[in-house]
Amino acid sequence: MLVIAAGHDQIVSTEAIDEFAARLRAGSHLIRPARGVKLLMEQDRFRGQVLAAFDAFVPGTAAF
Repeated sequence: MLVIAAGHDQIVSTEAIDEFAARLRAGSHLIRPARGVKLLMEQDRFRGQVLAAFDAFVPGTAAF
């Protein structure tokens, strides 16, 4: 499981996400400095980071 969270989210607790993801048996997590929960709707630089993390996590995905 890949968990990606916005570090400056004012709705969802980044600390809770971090604690949850740290307990995953198989997975990884990434906290981005974005503000909102819609990470794919953020600025290009944040969206690019999210998509790069996804591509690196999914086996068989071509890396850029």
